[in-house]
Amino acid sequence: MSQLARFYSVMGHRPDEPGARALMAEMLTKSGTDDEINTALSRCAHECRFPVHLPDILQRIPGHEIPQPEAEARKAWDTLTAFVKRYVSNDVYGNYGPEHGWYKNFPRLSDRILDSVRRSGGWKVYACMTDEDFPFTQKRFFEEYKAWQAVEKTDANRMITAGAPLKQITAKVMERPEQESYDTTLAQGVPAKPFPSPTTANIADRREELRQQAATLRNKGARNAS
Repeated sequence: MSQLARFYSVMGHRPDEPGARALMAEMLTKSGTDDEINTALSRCAHECRFPVHLPDILQRIPGHEIPQPEAEARKAWDTLTAFVKRYVSNDVYGNYGPEHGWYKNFPRLSDRILDSVRRSGGWKVYACMTDEDFPFTQKRFFEEYKAWQAVEKTDANRMITAGAPLKQITAKVMERPEQESYDTTLAQGVPAKPFPSPTTANIADRREELRQQAATLRNKGARNAS
């Protein structure tokens, strides 16, 4: 296709694999008319970074554009990565966040971005992201960002279904005698037997028993040494 040849002669970084441009031309002609392809190539010349690949051209053909939700997620990713690079740092304990950076008056990201960061691993994941981590971290962020509205609409009260409300449980526990077993009472509703309080006689007997055991061990040690 002469359109591709002219485009890459201007843009540079043309595909080097044998037959690559011919295959690209075939796929483009199946996706749009000559005018639509010219429009897409013109947009790539103004919008894309080098090198320009086939998906860059296809998504700019009228009718094949990136859907608005996906475009918004990509813009949020660009905003997040720029924010991390400039504002996010860590303290001596290994805690990461913008509050540990040089800038004290840093801008606040949207709740949607902040929640997506938290649910996809936290600030450390993004601050320490390597080239190998990039595609997986980006994919996880996109998933959380796209699911955010549905998650926010979910009623959290439906997630807790067993037992009485927490306030009622707490009130009942506070009313029980201190010597009752918390676990037994809470699980079965039956108070445990109270532990006997230690007396002076019991403590004296225990001390005498420990002294006798120590004396026995010393005698055995002396016999073994002789």
